[in-house]
Amino acid sequence: MTSIASSATAVPRRRRPLTALTLGVAGLLLATACSAGGSEEGASSSAGEGASSSTAPEQSSAATEGAGQGDPAALEGVSLTVAEDGTPSVDVGGGVETDQTTTRVLDAGEEPTLDHGSIARLHFLTADPTTGDVQAESFTQDPQTVILDDQLKQANPEMYELLTGVGVGGQIAAYVPSQEIPAPAAPSASEGASASTTNVPAQLFVYSVAERLPTVAQGEEVAERDERLPEVTVQDDRPVIATPEGEAPEALVVQPLIQGEGREVTVEDTVTVHYTGVTWSDGSTFDSSWERGAPTTFPLSGVIAGWSEGLEGQKVGSRVLISIPSEQAYGEQGTPTGDLKNEDLLFVVDILDAQAPAPQN
Repeated sequence: MTSIASSATAVPRRRRPLTALTLGVAGLLLATACSAGGSEEGASSSAGEGASSSTAPEQSSAATEGAGQGDPAALEGVSLTVAEDGTPSVDVGGGVETDQTTTRVLDAGEEPTLDHGSIARLHFLTADPTTGDVQAESFTQDPQTVILDDQLKQANPEMYELLTGVGVGGQIAAYVPSQEIPAPAAPSASEGASASTTNVPAQLFVYSVAERLPTVAQGEEVAERDERLPEVTVQDDRPVIATPEGEAPEALVVQPLIQGEGREVTVEDTVTVHYTGVTWSDGSTFDSSWERGAPTTFPLSGVIAGWSEGLEGQKVGSRVLISIPSEQAYGEQGTPTGDLKNEDLLFVVDILDAQAPAPQN
């Protein structure tokens, strides 16, 4: 297995942009990790590295309204209302009173529910748990994409469990009590000075499942094909590239197989895809998100040139076959592990989502 990240940059893939949603998830992760000894070890592995999805995940059951962890009864008075213009408001009743990190399902949502491998688009807000005043929110912006995969399960098991079983329209709340954390030491502090602490106020997070995205391409099949490229068939709902024959094209070739109806992808986007990569020389598979059991997300600017150029201008929902000459793949250098040197490659890619960079404040 290898990464599709550019060998020149050797950057780990990013699951989602650093937006308010990420900060909200990180805040919950920080609190639960401190209280339960959680770890983020392995959460930043590159696509295809160390993947060993040899066992199928268990089928999740539907979430139950009122269920949660910690002290769910303390969030019984919390409710979310969204105005016609998308502006959210939160009612906390008499305020949240508990000293435990707590989650609660406010609304279980509708079928189908989220399970392992699902791609969810979420709205998010943070609010004052005493007054309900909204401090930050994404409801008036585009929802953010989250994949319920092994990375989320390892890096943030609380968030993974919180989303699993919730349906579209579902709402979940998470409360993090106030914390005392060590404050950075002043540069001029003398040795032996007692460490100071900073109080982090309690926070209330509310998440709403706006959409569950398809995990396969959706659109009209393209009849016209480039005869230089191998056939792609579908087996067990997965596209499979036939063993290539003849010489690989000298230039990049992008062959749409299914034409989606979503927006066009730009090189600035962060994309969520399912894919399989094989070598032109013998058709052997060297990387596959389908084999790992969940889609993957990465910034299109951080991958090999053949991917960036091949996916630019394609529409979300499409399936494309990309033939990449070695100079637009890993070239003479190969991958960071030394594989795929001077290899011409083939990828079949389902484009499931694309998100523009988060606005800079």
